[in-house]
Amino acid sequence: MYMVENISYYRYKNLIFGSDPKQIKATTMDPIQTVHVKLMASDLLSLTVWPSNPPCFTRKGRPISRAETVGMVVSREHKDKFLRFLVDDGSGCIPCILWLNHHYLTFHDGSSNLELMAEMALKQSEIVQLGELVRVRGRITIYRGMLQITVRDVVVERDPNAEVLHWLDCIRLSKQCYDLLPAAALPGSVLNPHQDGSDR
Repeated sequence: MYMVENISYYRYKNLIFGSDPKQIKATTMDPIQTVHVKLMASDLLSLTVWPSNPPCFTRKGRPISRAETVGMVVSREHKDKFLRFLVDDGSGCIPCILWLNHHYLTFHDGSSNLELMAEMALKQSEIVQLGELVRVRGRITIYRGMLQITVRDVVVERDPNAEVLHWLDCIRLSKQCYDLLPAAALPGSVLNPHQDGSDR
């Protein structure tokens, strides 16, 4: 464990990630890695991808593995094993994929969990229609060099203000949480309330 006091953001970033992407260390210390981070398309599509297996995604040096977004469904492609759709939130389009092949696994395994997952995925695929305002949550993945959300759940938003409220949440959380140096990642040190993680 590192004992760090009054470290700048850039020194912290180099300490955690090092100059070599293969030396990613201690990424599990950051609490935002385990929650669905509210992001706009422009933020999600500009995440830094660190080559590892599985790939690691970072936003301003902080690891992120899950995301939540709200937007309009502008494209929809339904196949036997998946539903691929695009969500447009006004800042860009996020590719999303909802896997529907859970029911193939239930025949071999017979697990009731897989049956429930397959049933949920089929119900969710039916509500994703062109022009619907949806809230999508899931894991950030990469496919053929493009970032996408592998959908965990998707719901139709009935409140027409949901998209604007999501934008405001994204801005507020960026300023108050996501863009700050995580205090939990610095054992033995207390962040100054006026310290925002940037070198001035």
